[in-house]
Formats: sequence, structure tokens, C-alpha cells
Amino acid sequence: MPKGAAVRRLTGALALALAGVVAWGLIVGEPGEADRAAALGARIRCPVCQGESIADSPAGYARDMMVFVEERIAAGWSDEQILDHLERRFAGIRLDPPWAGRTLLLWLAPLAAAGAGAALIVRRLRRPPEESPSPPAGNPHD
Repeated sequence: MPKGAAVRRLTGALALALAGVVAWGLIVGEPGEADRAAALGARIRCPVCQGESIADSPAGYARDMMVFVEERIAAGWSDEQILDHLERRFAGIRLDPPWAGRTLLLWLAPLAAAGAGAALIVRRLRRPPEESPSPPAGNPHD
């Protein structure tokens, strides 16, 4: 297949995919208050459960917190206002800590580990192959 034809097909496929994304966005529409509450609830750690969000937790306390979030959204509070209020009541309530201060290490540690792993791989690939020891000279049966 000529190069120009391949480029035209690829361009057409990308345009079709983009049109699909736009159509999906028009069909689904703007996220509602329930969607916003679910997304915010997924960012808030359940104080009763270990490592679970209040949106996923079956605990009664988590359900009460979800009701609180829904009520505050209906009252016009922003996501940050809700998170700040809950942060004052419960330390470390966010499942996605902000990019500042003490939490900076939480964000940078995985990047540092990935960088170190990549450096080890590159170093290993650049090393010349080890030579195998040559067999001793002469006849081994002598």
C-alpha cells in the first residue's frame, strides 16, 4: 500500500474516533450532582474502613458521610470546601493528597523508584557482554 493511502486511512480513522468521542459527550451530557458526589466520595477515605473510599464502603458512617457530601453539593459548596471541612474533622481523609508539603514524598517516591529502575535497565543494556572463559590450551586427555 502506498504511503499516502496509509496516511489517509489513519487520518480518517482518527477523525472517526474523535467524532465518536464528541457524540458520546453530547449523549451523556453534563455530570449531575449525583455524579459529582460519587466522584468526590471516591476521593474521601472512610474513617472506619481501611483504605476504602466512602463511596465504596458499606459502613454506616461512610453512608452518613456520603449524605453529608450530597447535602453540601446541593447547598452549593465547592469540592474544595467540602474536602477542607472534612479534613478539619478527620486528619488524612483524602485518598489523593495534595501536591505540597509532607505529601510531596508520597507523590515523588514512585517516580524516583521508576527512575532508578529505568537507570538500572539502561546501565545493564549498555554493559558489554561478558566474555566466556576460554577452554584451557592443549588436549585435556593427555
